[in-house]
Amino acid sequence: MVKLTMSPHRSDRRARAAAHRAMAMSALASNSSETVRYRRYHAHMRKADALARAADLVGTDAPWEVES
Repeated sequence: MVKLTMSPHRSDRRARAAAHRAMAMSALASNSSETVRYRRYHAHMRKADALARAADLVGTDAPWEVES
């Protein structure tokens, strides 16, 4: 029997990476000093890049896998 299952790790990491990219862009638009904005931006982008690399190490980004 073939059933479709959701792979929580891949989509979760991709979703978290996208959220950190959005937070990075938000940090640039915040009402803070330039130093604080760039520090927050780079911190979020480092997290997003690490999450994207971790998702790539697991395999393809397909949200569905076929198990038999």
